[in-house]
Amino acid sequence: MNHSDNEMYQRRIAELEAANARLRDSLELVKADRKALRDEVYGDVKLERETTEDEYLELIRNHKPGSTARILAELGITPRKPD
Repeated sequence: MNHSDNEMYQRRIAELEAANARLRDSLELVKADRKALRDEVYGDVKLERETTEDEYLELIRNHKPGSTARILAELGITPRKPD
C-alpha cells in the first residue's frame, strides 16, 4: 500500500466517522420526539417500566396479527381515556 492509498483510506474513514456522528445526533432527536409523542398519547411512563430495544425486537419477532392490544396490555401501556 502506498502513501496515497493510505491518505485516501484515512480521508474516507474521517468522512464515515463524520456521517456516523451526524446520524447519531439525528437518532437522538428522533428518540426525543418519539418519547414526547409517547408521553402525549400514553402519559408519563416510569423509567423502570420502559421497554428496552431488545424487548421490542423480541415482541416483533413473536408478533401474531391481531395481538397488538394484548401486547400493549402486557407492557402496561394503555391509551389514556379522554377527560
